[in-house]
Amino acid sequence: GILAQTRAGSHRRLWPLVTSAEMWFARARPAGLLRCVGGPRGTRACAGASVIEAAAQDIARDGYGVARLGAAASVRDMQDVAMHLMQVDTGRLGEYNGGGDVQRNTIDGSRFLDSSAGAPSEVAIQFHHEMAYAAAYPRYVTFAMVKQAEEEGTTLLADSVKVQQIMPAPLLGKFRELGVQYLRHMNDESDRGKPGFYVSWQEAFLTDSIDKAMSVGNNPDTFSSMDWVRQGWLRQTVWCPVFHHHPQHGELFFNSILNRHGSWLDGHAHWGLQPYVERPYHCLWGDGVEFSADEVEEIRRVHRESTIAVHLDPGDVLVLDNLRVAHGRTPYRGGRLLGLLLSDMVQRAPCQPPDGYQPSGPPPPA
Repeated sequence: GILAQTRAGSHRRLWPLVTSAEMWFARARPAGLLRCVGGPRGTRACAGASVIEAAAQDIARDGYGVARLGAAASVRDMQDVAMHLMQVDTGRLGEYNGGGDVQRNTIDGSRFLDSSAGAPSEVAIQFHHEMAYAAAYPRYVTFAMVKQAEEEGTTLLADSVKVQQIMPAPLLGKFRELGVQYLRHMNDESDRGKPGFYVSWQEAFLTDSIDKAMSVGNNPDTFSSMDWVRQGWLRQTVWCPVFHHHPQHGELFFNSILNRHGSWLDGHAHWGLQPYVERPYHCLWGDGVEFSADEVEEIRRVHRESTIAVHLDPGDVLVLDNLRVAHGRTPYRGGRLLGLLLSDMVQRAPCQPPDGYQPSGPPPPA
């Protein structure tokens, strides 16, 4: 893995929002990195398998690793390396589209999805574990840099082993007792292009049938419910625990709280002016009570103190142990294309919401 370094060469932890002038990233590429040069895929020469071996060792030790293949690597080259590091073949890759979230397009005929969908470039993506709101989530996640932004767009990581170690015990106890409710608001496709449109239920569930969307969104087995907030505006509420049992580290903090709390869109030209419960995403304590400002800030603090900044160049393949390492990114300007690939899926262990759980958050203000 590549940590942000000071000019003296010592590692330091970075706050999620810092300018490029405040960062200095190690750019040295050790000998033996895999490089791809030459003609079409199949004839190009890729040398230095030690980079893949080193990345695999980093993943096992640190929960993430970067294989720097060089700018000549194709998207298919990066896909092959990603599947090797995630220990899967194409038949075991996880699916993202159709699960009730944004729809992502594929890149150059590969299995990589465009990770930018649903995330405004001017707003930071807060720390989260991929699909932690779902009943099944990927064991590993790969990000492949195809085109880096003109400014910023730094990938941020946080190891939940450390996050959990420094989080206050009372807050951890409250998470164990209550879990969290994730709220998701969806428009009708006919509203696309209007102010306030974020995603349609047709796009989220890959169907034009409201009955089919409702049957997926209303599932007591996954503690999911969906209802009309008002004409043309659906709300899905899902209760989830905020821990997962990691095969090496035991119980670990595992969730999408910071990335689903309405405050993540603070600063957005439209959504930043709306109350949290009017924004596309929001989350509540498992009993339906709002997080206090102090609680949200405490969650942010422990992630700030655990932040690892990773600069990705074209041809770089970053593989994460999704059950251990949360990820996010800084805002950016200019075109950026980052591929997302999911490994095999892990089913959530049997769980139960707290007593008195109500399957819908508070209605938005009239």
